[in-house]
Amino acid sequence: MKTLNSIAIEYLLRNDSQTNNNRSEEITKEVIRIKTEQDRKSQKSLLFQMYDLEIEGELPFA
Repeated sequence: MKTLNSIAIEYLLRNDSQTNNNRSEEITKEVIRIKTEQDRKSQKSLLFQMYDLEIEGELPFA
């Protein structure tokens, strides 16, 4: 049979782990958002590089 103190300790530990889990989820979401943003910037940069190469390739033939 559990004592009141052991029940209270289990509750506090469970509550604390849920709080830490929520923080962990928030950090994970933020990391994913930042990574997605960086991927978009690199893709946009690659697109502009390809466009610049296309323009450079067309100028000598113009």
